[in-house]
Amino acid sequence: MRNSLRAIPPALLLVGLSAALPAFAQIPQAAEPGRQAPLPVMPTPSTTGGPILVPQAPAVQAPQGAENFTLTLQQVQIEGVTVFSSEELEPLYRDKLNQQVTVRDLFAIANALEVKYRNAGYVTTRVVVPAQEIDGGKFRIQVIEGFVSDVVFPDDIGPAKAAVARLIEPLRSIRPINVADIERRLLLANDLPGLTVRGSLEPSPSELGGSVIVVNTERKAVDASLSLDNRNSKYLGDGGLSASASLNSFASRADRLTLNARTSLPVDRSWSVGGVYDALLSSNGLTGSLSSSYANSKPGLELEELDVESKVISEVAALTYPLIRSRRENLRVFGEFEYRNVYTDIADDAFNRDRLRILRAGLSYDRADSWKGVTAARATLHQGLDLMNASDLGSDYASRFNGRSDFTKVTADLTRVQQLAGNFSLLGTATGQVTNRPLLASEEIALGGPNFGRAFDDGEVAGDNGWAASLELRYNHFGIPALPHGAQYYAFYDAGQVWSKGEVRFEGHQNLFSTGLGVRVNLLANLYATAEIAKPLNRDVQTENDRDARAFFSLVAHY
Repeated sequence: MRNSLRAIPPALLLVGLSAALPAFAQIPQAAEPGRQAPLPVMPTPSTTGGPILVPQAPAVQAPQGAENFTLTLQQVQIEGVTVFSSEELEPLYRDKLNQQVTVRDLFAIANALEVKYRNAGYVTTRVVVPAQEIDGGKFRIQVIEGFVSDVVFPDDIGPAKAAVARLIEPLRSIRPINVADIERRLLLANDLPGLTVRGSLEPSPSELGGSVIVVNTERKAVDASLSLDNRNSKYLGDGGLSASASLNSFASRADRLTLNARTSLPVDRSWSVGGVYDALLSSNGLTGSLSSSYANSKPGLELEELDVESKVISEVAALTYPLIRSRRENLRVFGEFEYRNVYTDIADDAFNRDRLRILRAGLSYDRADSWKGVTAARATLHQGLDLMNASDLGSDYASRFNGRSDFTKVTADLTRVQQLAGNFSLLGTATGQVTNRPLLASEEIALGGPNFGRAFDDGEVAGDNGWAASLELRYNHFGIPALPHGAQYYAFYDAGQVWSKGEVRFEGHQNLFSTGLGVRVNLLANLYATAEIAKPLNRDVQTENDRDARAFFSLVAHY
């Protein structure tokens, strides 16, 4: 059957498409299945759990009248220190050695030592001046380095309490304890699905130097969302309806199960279903996930008469580990394996059969800085593997001539959110992909849609290599009686370019430029709407055959 399809001239096979199609025929990019548009990397929310509450403790206080007693200081003996070397401590008292000092001066040395510990994050460490007779100018200071003596979980959140304890309990073994250690583990606990975790430190009633961490936890058992938009390519319907629901932290590993579905409007053009299971795998924050999805599409317009039908089956296993987890910066390493099959039939005859087995590894990073901005970046190495019946090179059923299932490519994403004067802010995003081999269709970089090339349809242009960037100026407006939850007005400009390897394409470099403005509104506490006008600048929209401004909207409800 396949050979009979290839014998038909492409211009007759794909009615109404460009007259100059390559001999290796393909359906329009906006109708091709399995390709995901690049998504901007966004900063990890790192302040969910609120601050760590540390009780106020007085610094070392000199006794009354201490300024009236003097001596010549010959030596300072500091006991109980494991954090700092003697060379690091000597500057605290060097200028007072062999000098006449008061007892108040000696207590000031002890106070400076405690401040040094606090500035280094050891907020529970205490410095004391024990009762002593200063003989021969020798002054003794005792340091009680803090530790966690107990962890208390007063709230009943069900089996997920075990996952929180798994992350927090290791603090008992860290001596001396640093606020960064506590912050990391509380934030990791806050990363567990549906959980809000707050910690406070209280002095131990029974152990000198010990602190009790009281961990208050709330669990939101279910998250759900429903959204409506008109972002679909006309090949796949004028709009889309999406729904998702998550059961959060329902077992001892803070297990989460998410189910999602999307259908086009009208519903006979495309639909997809999927599920994701993720769980905590270690006490250091390693998480794992398994996901499965199935998508089906029957493109319209000129493809309807050809009876084109596509199916995408994807199975993904992933691991993520937080190398750095703090309020200011986060660094994660991740790896995943994907098993993906993409099938396209024309009149029930096989047309494309792409089978991809992909190993990915990468880093994601975000940082809040002193310039009132946040930067996020992600870099990923993708390696196609020739195993598990992956597509052969030169297959007649490949979606691209000489497309490789054993490809290597690198993708990178960058986002910057910058606060400006007043209620203004600036959002800049960029993405890129580079490879040295021709790719199959679903691994190409595709531009168009809500992230890059907003005035165009999803997958308007695609290629093996490419880049895109977007700049958005925002203004947050509050105080409108009809919109008590606020509104955000924005204007944007975006640009992108794709190109392919070898002689696979005749288009060369393809560019997209668009601009527009819009508004995002919180209609209710959990109901959000977006309205946008976007104008193509350099080329016609394929399904519209013009460069007229286009109107888009979305409506999202969260629970």
